[in-house]
Amino acid sequence: MTRSVIAPSPDSPASQAVGLDLDGTLTQPGPWLGGRIGLPQPGAIEALRTIAEHRAVFVYTARPRRWLPEVADWVTWYSGLAAFVDPDPERAYWTSVGGPILVTSTKLGAACYVDDRAVHHTGDWDSTLAVVTRAIGLDHVAGPVPA
Repeated sequence: MTRSVIAPSPDSPASQAVGLDLDGTLTQPGPWLGGRIGLPQPGAIEALRTIAEHRAVFVYTARPRRWLPEVADWVTWYSGLAAFVDPDPERAYWTSVGGPILVTSTKLGAACYVDDRAVHHTGDWDSTLAVVTRAIGLDHVAGPVPA
């Protein structure tokens, strides 16, 4: 299936942004306990810079909020782009094309998301459920899938 192009539009704030996951997407896979942040994945920083030239970029993470300043520092250190922690818990969109990079624990509206654990849903829930059950190991469970 070919994905449609989402051109930036002033009528759609989400169309102006791209969300990038931190752990395992921008960073090399590995444990992050204690606030450790891995090294960048090959090509990740160059991609972040390229995307930031054309769209608003936010880096999102499931890390606790107390670690977000370290994430912002990591983004700035490796990319050379200004990054800051989102101070607005009510924010729904990020529209600052060209920077700075927003760091958040909220998945904001966006034209697309880049995430190492994503399952792309195409409208066919049978296919999506097959991928999810395989990803979480339910395809190896004997008997019916638990509800």
